[in-house]
Amino acid sequence: MEHVKIDFQRMQAEYFLKYDYRFDETALAMLYILKKEQEQHFVLQNTTLNKAIDKIEASQRTLALDREHPRWQAFSYGLGRFGLPLLMTICFVAIFYMINLSNQNQQTIDSAKLRWYENFYQTNIENRETKAMKEYLRKNPIPE
Repeated sequence: MEHVKIDFQRMQAEYFLKYDYRFDETALAMLYILKKEQEQHFVLQNTTLNKAIDKIEASQRTLALDREHPRWQAFSYGLGRFGLPLLMTICFVAIFYMINLSNQNQQTIDSAKLRWYENFYQTNIENRETKAMKEYLRKNPIPE
C-alpha cells in the first residue's frame, strides 16, 4: 500500500461530532485503512452489479413478474423454449387422430348398413310375404 498522509485532526473531529468519542491516532489509522479497503471492495461490487444490470436490460426476455397473469407466466417458463409448440402439436395430433377414428367408425357402420340392406333386398326378392319380412326385421334389426 502506498504511503498516504492521513489528516488525523480532521478525522478525529469528524468522528467526535458523529459519535461523541475521541479516537487515538492508531484507531484512526486503522479506521482509515479499513475504510479505503471497503471502498475498493464496493467499487468491484458496483462494477459487477452494473455489468449484471446491463445484461438484464439488454436481454430480450423480461424477468419481471406479470402481476395480471402470474400462473400463465409460470406455465410458460415451466414449459421452456419448445414446450408450448410441443403441447400444441400433441393437441393437433390427438384431434386429427380422433377425427380419423370417427371416420373409420362411420365407414364400418356404413358398410354394415349396406350389407344389411343387401341381405334385406335379397330376402325380399325371394320372399315377398309381409309376414316373412316382419319376421326378418325382428331377427335382423337395422344396424345403428
